[in-house]
Amino acid sequence: MTISNTLEGTAIEATIFEYFQALNHGDVDAVLKLYTDDPVQLPFLLPPVVGTEAVRNNYQSTFRNIRFQMHTTIQELVQMSSEWAYVRTDSAGMFTPVKTGKDAPATFHELFILRKATDGKWHIARYSFSPTAKLPDL
Repeated sequence: MTISNTLEGTAIEATIFEYFQALNHGDVDAVLKLYTDDPVQLPFLLPPVVGTEAVRNNYQSTFRNIRFQMHTTIQELVQMSSEWAYVRTDSAGMFTPVKTGKDAPATFHELFILRKATDGKWHIARYSFSPTAKLPDL
């Protein structure tokens, strides 16, 4: 585990934990404020989601169909330069299809690439995720 104990490392971690809080609340606006203005998502088994509006639409669709209660562990945090970092996480929790309302355990691996913006905050530029076990049907 490579976790930076610097102020930058703390700020990067804060972005990741804020992301999972917004995900668990199903809050599209809170999620989007954590992204850069040129985001790309790489969801499992789907084409890339490119641009702010596409990412917004993807989260709106996701939150209409799924509720999350996830907890994440940062496995690796590397600041590659003054403007770029990556974070590798493992997440576990509950995945609840809205249609059935039946909670199911879920685990994921995630990779975040973050860029420091002119406002001094770290934002998610790229996000890739994959489940580590079969998810329930939606």
